[in-house]
Parts: sequence; structure tokens; C-alpha cells
Amino acid sequence: MGKDADRTGRRLTLDELKAAEAAFQGRPFNEAWSQAARTVYHGILAAKVTLNHKPFTRGLPALNRDQQGAEELVGAAAHCGGDEGFNGL
Repeated sequence: MGKDADRTGRRLTLDELKAAEAAFQGRPFNEAWSQAARTVYHGILAAKVTLNHKPFTRGLPALNRDQQGAEELVGAAAHCGGDEGFNGL
């Protein structure tokens, strides 16, 4: 089973959704969340760092680069599940 097998589409659990939101908003990780939530949290932080250091802006002004990257990450997360878990986070 390769690394791509880990990327099959599935809905995120509630703690994974909370971890994703915390990472996007710059809040700390909650130790009560699962290991899978920790993976989501650190993955988003790593992606944000990468996006902040890439000079390529897809033709957008540099000030919009981070927002564009965040939109792409949210879109990727949405692919794995609906938005029903975001209510009341």
C-alpha cells in the first residue's frame, strides 16, 4: 500500500475539521484531538509555510497569494467531505 492509498476521499471527522479550522486561523492544537487530527493540523501548517515562501503567485498580486493558497486547501478539504461538520465548530 503506497502513500497515494492514504489519500482516498473520505469525510473528515469532527476533530479533524476542528484541527483544520484551528490551523487556518493560527490557533494552537488541542491535545484532546486524535492523531489523525494532528496530521491534518500539521499538514495545513506545512502547506501554509510552503505557500508563504513560494515566489509563484499564479499571476495574482503578492498580497493575495496566501488567500489563494488557503482557498485551494479548503477546496481540497471540501473534496473529502461536505460542509455539514462546520456548523457549531
